[in-house]
Amino acid sequence: MSSFEARHPEEDALLRYLDGELSAGKARRVERHLETCEECRTELEELKSTVAECARYHQDALAASLPAPPQPWRDLYRDFSRIDESLASDSLLVRVTRSLVHSGAPKWAVAGVSALLVVMGVYYQLRQTPSVQAATLLKRAVAAAEAKPQPARRHIRVRTSTQQFTRAAGPQAAMMPAAQTAALMLLFQAAHYDWNDPLSARAFQTWRDTQPEKTDTVSKVLIPQLPAETCTRIRTEAAQGELASATITFTEDLAPVEERLEFRDQEWVELTEIADPSTGGSGGSVAQTVEEPVRAAEPPSRPAALSPGPSASISDELQVLSALNLIGADLGDPVDEKLSNGKVVVTMYEGVPPDHQKAIQELAARMPNVDVRVEARAVAPASPASLGAPAANVAPAPIQASVEKKLGSHAEFERFSGTVLDLDERSMQEVRALHRLAQKFPLESEAQLNAKDIELLHELSRKHTAVLAEKVGAMEHLLVPMLTSLGGTAANAHAAVPHSSWQPAADDVYSTSSRLHLMITQLVGATVGDAAGATSPSDVLAALKDLHSDVDDCKRLM
Repeated sequence: MSSFEARHPEEDALLRYLDGELSAGKARRVERHLETCEECRTELEELKSTVAECARYHQDALAASLPAPPQPWRDLYRDFSRIDESLASDSLLVRVTRSLVHSGAPKWAVAGVSALLVVMGVYYQLRQTPSVQAATLLKRAVAAAEAKPQPARRHIRVRTSTQQFTRAAGPQAAMMPAAQTAALMLLFQAAHYDWNDPLSARAFQTWRDTQPEKTDTVSKVLIPQLPAETCTRIRTEAAQGELASATITFTEDLAPVEERLEFRDQEWVELTEIADPSTGGSGGSVAQTVEEPVRAAEPPSRPAALSPGPSASISDELQVLSALNLIGADLGDPVDEKLSNGKVVVTMYEGVPPDHQKAIQELAARMPNVDVRVEARAVAPASPASLGAPAANVAPAPIQASVEKKLGSHAEFERFSGTVLDLDERSMQEVRALHRLAQKFPLESEAQLNAKDIELLHELSRKHTAVLAEKVGAMEHLLVPMLTSLGGTAANAHAAVPHSSWQPAADDVYSTSSRLHLMITQLVGATVGDAAGATSPSDVLAALKDLHSDVDDCKRLM
């Protein structure tokens, strides 16, 4: 008997024998030993039982709790074929080495160049590792966020060098900012970073994927909010763009808990997830509270990237209109803007709210080629029509008297007319803003914009049109039943004129809205004179139908 057969085989040898991994000679020797050794046969049976239990556990318990594979198994033979093809072709190292040998270079030169190429290849692979890690982690975090139900709105704490506030975030959170935070929102917009849901893997991944040159760092950290949990932090530094770097921290289950964004103008923003905001309501609007600065900070210096160019363009004018829209200054505020002498001149007249004045000044300070002026403008005394109040000691027009009689009392008529006038004024604000965009950016001017500016222009137009459609629907809900009960019909409504672009459609919306506005002021008694009695229920219904059709046409073209 050989020495191998005389001594007991080790457990590793038995396992390899059980798995069929021993060579044929060693396997025969183990078999001969097992024939004569009861102890080793017993050990082999125990190994078989253990392997079988592991297989059953994986099939019955572990496999059921594992997530589904992210993708089907790849065809390895196809990958092997590609590897074989790449090996068949000359590599860079082979080509360089061969050229040196054929040129008669000394052996030490060939060896040195080969070693240098190997080191460069290893360095490149090591340098790519954090980027691969970051991309993989972000992909997993996005998938994890999409796999579990998310609240419609979350609350995050936002801290900058000058202020701190709590706001709602999430796909369905209303995002009209307070005037104090509009400049910050504009900064996010310039950096192409999602303002609606900034503390999310999706927002970070979307921004990161658009950076042509970037450097990633992945590390494990401990944060004060979760002292017992090791978190993963990804930091991406961008070589271009308004955002110089972004850092996001994930928990072990890949939930984002904090983020820091550093802009090139030295401004920074820190975002932290909070479970229960200390301020803010639960209504439909954003719960947003601007607090005192946590520490004093010097005003950020203007970066070189934002230095004024030689002359303002229509693109600059569009950015200014977008900024005014962010704070609501394009809806009724006495504010005007125009291109003049290579600048976008924003003129604020008397009547601009103080918070809007401050926000406009801050926005202009961050935007190149923008000047802000404050001017006084004589305002004519308000007429009864502009005030929306019936003139005293004037007999009501027939349509007004009919509506008041239908409602049953003058008090009910006052409530009805106040609601209708409010909806009409709000719709006219959106109409004027939409018409302003159509006038400043006709089709030939729109063609001069780049793709991002065109999308911004359309986004602003769609926003005004959507709100307008909502207000027109509310007016129809109030007026159609009332005017129909008075015998009105809309049979004579005009057919919408087909257009190939949204600008002429917006002009139609403006014309029809102005006509309806005059009729509504006559309907509620806010317009007096010979024309006051000219409006009939059918006229108002026809104008409403015309406006509805024109708005739908405008929406279609956007």
